[in-house]
Amino acid sequence: MWGYSMRQRLSGCGLLALIGVGAVSCRPSDVLSVPAPAGVLASGTLQNQSGAESALNAANAQLFYAADAAYGNGLLMWTGLLTDEFIFSGFSTDPTFANIDARTTVAGAGFAERGDFPWESLLQAHVELVLALPGLKTYEPASGRSKIGAAYALVGYAELLLAEDYCAGTPLDQVLPGGGLQYGTPLTTDSLLGAAEAHFDSAVAEANGDAPTAGLAGVGLGRTLLDRGQYAAAAAAVATVPPSFVYNAELDPSTGGLGAEQSNIYAGGTQENYGRIFNAGDQEGENGLNFVSAHDPRLTFDTTYQTYDGGTWYLPTKFATDLADIPLATGLEAQLIAAEAALQVGQLGPWLTDLNALRNSGCGVPGVDSTCSLGTGQVPGQVTGIASLADPGTDSGRVSLMFRERAFWLFGTGTRLGDLRRLIRQYGRDQSTVFPTGPYAPAHQSQLPTPLPNYGTDVNLTVPTPAGNDLGTIMITNPSYKGCLTSTKTA
Repeated sequence: MWGYSMRQRLSGCGLLALIGVGAVSCRPSDVLSVPAPAGVLASGTLQNQSGAESALNAANAQLFYAADAAYGNGLLMWTGLLTDEFIFSGFSTDPTFANIDARTTVAGAGFAERGDFPWESLLQAHVELVLALPGLKTYEPASGRSKIGAAYALVGYAELLLAEDYCAGTPLDQVLPGGGLQYGTPLTTDSLLGAAEAHFDSAVAEANGDAPTAGLAGVGLGRTLLDRGQYAAAAAAVATVPPSFVYNAELDPSTGGLGAEQSNIYAGGTQENYGRIFNAGDQEGENGLNFVSAHDPRLTFDTTYQTYDGGTWYLPTKFATDLADIPLATGLEAQLIAAEAALQVGQLGPWLTDLNALRNSGCGVPGVDSTCSLGTGQVPGQVTGIASLADPGTDSGRVSLMFRERAFWLFGTGTRLGDLRRLIRQYGRDQSTVFPTGPYAPAHQSQLPTPLPNYGTDVNLTVPTPAGNDLGTIMITNPSYKGCLTSTKTA
């Protein structure tokens, strides 16, 4: 297995302004003499190889922290709750968790209601990566030039996650090397994806023969192009990514906070109470997939413990240990992208062959094949194959099967919300047939200050209001920032 991991203590999380990339054009008069965001390395520390690499390492950790934060306030949790992957299982009297779970993400119902923590962390990672790039280009020797490609790829992932998981409206402002900010304009979802595509293209060009960097860039580019409906180009982007490729997102266990002993949001069930405020979903809200009751070998569970509402806690065994890694990009995802591209052009034979190849040969070498460990979440050799799929016989059935396969292979890795939004945007399905809907779980009503009798209709997370969030850690000074440009109900 190819693996590329980085354990690095996080830098500070506070931001004083919305931050981002210099690719966004601004008038010269927009440059204001305001301090650089808190936690961002000073420009003087970047004027050598070690400084530039330190900035890259810190940004890498910050990006992973956005997905996988202590206390569960990361994108993996938020997007899982908003979709059918996870359900709220009680304990917290703050309405945040239940409101996200019930698809009501309107600002003002909880301190983390809108996913402010991961949004802030993504922006922090973005600015640190952009600031690190000039130093990497200037000081990195020939042996380390692939770090330039890795930095570009991680910039792309920050933009990709902002586009997939949030409403439109995040501006990508530039923190100037000498200090101060240059404001950008709020961006549409497709504009954010366009910025990500450009950075992934740069990452491919700057991989410098390094296989992990090339794989990370290729999968990120393919995923971005898939989000933009460019299926053939997406397949081409991932064509050379080996099935066994994996780029792991790892948190440093010493980062502090309630989850200091663990590096993923599922871990620590015997030590950390907060680990059980959410549970794996099973046919949630009429439309949810049967993640638990399917008894699918790709997704098995440890059922030793109970949740706070007294039910069985279904801990995915693929993430059951404290140091279990969360994959950011995999060759398995690359193969799923290629399969969907084949389906789009009516190549039904190759499409079904691609899906069945994953099911039947993904664990074909017991004890050796790394795809087995990655895809199923089992120890190598525990599963030797899954029954072959048959063609459902209709276009709608094939699309449903395609997205079901993606859901089970990629469970818990942050792709589900983007997929459900694509089912609406690209495949013409109504949100009421894609997301959880109908009456909301009555068992949780007593814990909420405002009852939620029914699921809402939100399909993404909202960005903070222009006044900032309830913790006061974001003071938005960009005069062009308006919050969401589009409704949280817009895919």
